[in-house]
Amino acid sequence: MKKKMFVLIGLMVVASMLLAGCAQATPAATEPAATEPAATEAAPTQAPATEAPAAEPVTIRFAHQFSDTESAKLDEIIQKFEAENPDIKIEVERNNDSNFYDKLVTSILGEDAPDIARVEPVKAAQYISAGYAANLDEFIAADLRDQFFPGTLEPLVKDGSLYGVPQDVSTMVLYYRTDLFEAAGIATPPATWDELLADAQALTKDTNNDGNPEVYGIGLFGGWGAFEFYPWFWQAGGVMLNNDNGAVTPAFNSPEGVSALQFWVDLANKYKVMPVGTATYGEDEIKGPFVAGQIAMFTSGPWTVASLKGNTEIDGKWAIAPLPAGKKSASVLGGMDLIVLDQSTHKEQAARFINYLLQDEVQVDWAKSLDLLPLKKSMYSDPTFKDDAFMQVFSAALENSLSRPTISQAGEIDDLFGKAVQAALSGGQTPQAALDDAAAKAAEILKQ
Repeated sequence: MKKKMFVLIGLMVVASMLLAGCAQATPAATEPAATEPAATEAAPTQAPATEAPAAEPVTIRFAHQFSDTESAKLDEIIQKFEAENPDIKIEVERNNDSNFYDKLVTSILGEDAPDIARVEPVKAAQYISAGYAANLDEFIAADLRDQFFPGTLEPLVKDGSLYGVPQDVSTMVLYYRTDLFEAAGIATPPATWDELLADAQALTKDTNNDGNPEVYGIGLFGGWGAFEFYPWFWQAGGVMLNNDNGAVTPAFNSPEGVSALQFWVDLANKYKVMPVGTATYGEDEIKGPFVAGQIAMFTSGPWTVASLKGNTEIDGKWAIAPLPAGKKSASVLGGMDLIVLDQSTHKEQAARFINYLLQDEVQVDWAKSLDLLPLKKSMYSDPTFKDDAFMQVFSAALENSLSRPTISQAGEIDDLFGKAVQAALSGGQTPQAALDDAAAKAAEILKQ
């Protein structure tokens, strides 16, 4: 409505100027001496034209679940962006509740979606498949794709076109207690599964032989579903899905998949180098004992670095290494993605903000300030990160990191896979039975 008023005012000003010009033209022809005074009297009539109201900035709504620290940093970036782009205003819609995705879908179906949404890769793939995300080929430079780690783009590309970009990236590595390794006479972290088992056995200490070790060699958990298990599954040669001429079927209950889950179960029940009952543990239930010196190894991502660096109790007593390899090396990609919603009427402005976030200067500041991994491969050679031993370990891990399934049913299949891991870890089912049951249910979902 305001824009219409501005247009109307502008038209009235132009009309008044034309009328004034016409009114002065006749006297000027018969009274040449009055030409100069007439010109000076016309100035007030023209003045409003030079003071025409500026167009209101376009508002871009950005839905996300950033933490408090990340949100504070984002606010700084937005202020700088708006100063450089006065025609755009970023309106943040932060929702850290568990209903974030329910609300997002509701807003899409109600045609009241935000312009930009920060979502998990699995969700990005679902929204792209459903037609909720906009094609970004005309807004994102083609050569930018080459700057990302390959697996990060997999959920975001459909039929060769780009429908989103990574916003941050993470992967899993091995955290280990250097002091416990030294005490056990172990010089280097394990590079293979066999070495992992041998090291875990050497590190496990049950001094009173009561069957409850004071120190366990390793701690793995199932409380995050299958996320922490994926690297081991892929390292064993497992494949989540088969695609035979468009017919997608579950394949995760293969001998390779079963062997990986059996290895996890055996670490606890057969070799007794891992706590029993970790099926529903989250990371905190493992990280706490690690800090206390009761677990010698566990797996985690870059988010753990900052918390351990700030803990004086463990200062100088820990390090990280790539995950030990099975048949091959592999880890799992984490992170978040940015999509522009297809119903946005300001796609160009939304993409301009995304491109700003992807600038090297902004990315270096973001990663350095928040102790996060650089998003683009080239940034690991930046002086800020080149000499950081932690960053280089994560960089190497990212080269071998794979994306979880990205088909439209990926969320349901991932949930089934995670429950199978929990069932096996808890002893409720054997690894074979747990994966067979999950695969049967996944097959029904894929037929729908």
